[in-house]
Amino acid sequence: MSIYTALRAGVSGLAANSSSLAVISDNIANVNTVGYKRGTVDFSALVNAQNSQTTYNAGGVLPNTRQQVSLQGSLEQSRSPTDFAISGDGFFVVSQSSQQLTNGGTVLFTRAGSFTIDASGYMKNAQGLYLQAWPVNSDGSVTSSPTSLSAIEPVNIAGVGGLAEPTSNVSLNANVNSGQADYAGTPAYTSTAPGQMARGVITPHFETSMEVFDSLGAARTIAYAFLKTAPNTWQVEVYARPASNITNGTTSGNAVEGGLLAAGQITFNTDGTVNTIAAPGSPSTIPSVGGQFTIPWSSLTGAATQPITINLDAGLTQFANNFGVTSVTANGVPPGDLIGLVLEGDGLLTAQFSNGRSRALYQIPIATFLNPNGLQADVGGAFRTTLASGLYNINSANAGGAGRIQSGVLEGSNVDLAAEFTSLITTQRAYSASSRIITTADEMLEELLRIKR
Repeated sequence: MSIYTALRAGVSGLAANSSSLAVISDNIANVNTVGYKRGTVDFSALVNAQNSQTTYNAGGVLPNTRQQVSLQGSLEQSRSPTDFAISGDGFFVVSQSSQQLTNGGTVLFTRAGSFTIDASGYMKNAQGLYLQAWPVNSDGSVTSSPTSLSAIEPVNIAGVGGLAEPTSNVSLNANVNSGQADYAGTPAYTSTAPGQMARGVITPHFETSMEVFDSLGAARTIAYAFLKTAPNTWQVEVYARPASNITNGTTSGNAVEGGLLAAGQITFNTDGTVNTIAAPGSPSTIPSVGGQFTIPWSSLTGAATQPITINLDAGLTQFANNFGVTSVTANGVPPGDLIGLVLEGDGLLTAQFSNGRSRALYQIPIATFLNPNGLQADVGGAFRTTLASGLYNINSANAGGAGRIQSGVLEGSNVDLAAEFTSLITTQRAYSASSRIITTADEMLEELLRIKR
């Protein structure tokens, strides 16, 4: 009977508009939720089979709820460098646990990038989801796969520290005084048996020292000593201070008594530039100051044997000026502590250390879908795949259609309050109209019952 179908249509209208009101309420409540995606309700008519041309059976309405996942919210600046937002398509890959995804972890996808570091060193967002990323290998390479989760692991910075870098290259920019009188003291300098300045037997005309770092990051001192023995001719020795820091003996490896590391003779051109750098005459185990020598650190220091290359060709001069060092350039740093995280290009999460060095730790991937609106909402504002969404494709930022990751930025909800309040009014009116259908059908049924009386 058409009146009964009208009643059912009114009831379906009440149920559909109740669902619409619930969705609108969720949208308004989450207007300030990071990464929230606005929900909508689409109505579709239910059509009953009609008996004839003279009667009509109402079918009612069916609500279909969906979220506008592909609609990006506004990007808002934040103060935390670990707040991330994706400008463009894609989602962060996250999990509800710190387990690796291939070991039973559940993969989820989210746009909520309010990440912080927890007490265990894991990077989690405000909803408690663990960020997943590709680890960066020691050589700077990244093993990635667009379809496999086996190469992805939870981001964890616990125990990350700046490694010590031993000094391997030294450049000395200095001037030796051309007006210095030739050495004529006793004993005479013997170039075939260098080490007299290192042992303190002869006082050099000019000595300067510099700091280098061993393999453990400890600061060590090596000294340069210059002695003029003839016009435009200088004897040079490099030695460790104190000498006990290196393996020492009468002649032991690359060292002789006094901590000597390298020696040689430097001659200058008449314009004050370096002409030649000659190796010492004897012993043959002592390397020249013009190339690479090896520091045999004492076993008591715990440091490894350390090769160092000295560059004196370009920076050493002999002018009629006082002795002096213009600059010393040396690589190597002591160990450092983690002081911050920086997100660089292509989603590289880089650690900055107190020793001035930085190191890439992870590359944050972005997952994209052919139909992101087909994703199913899950815990913490995240989404999971469905048949409607299709399979994910994981790429680095700015590749394969993925968006760009920005640091210090959060994506707000895509809720428009003006549109929601407008929908709230129309839904309320539609609900009232559906209730009027029921009351009107009830009055008609009552009239029908009165016919018998």
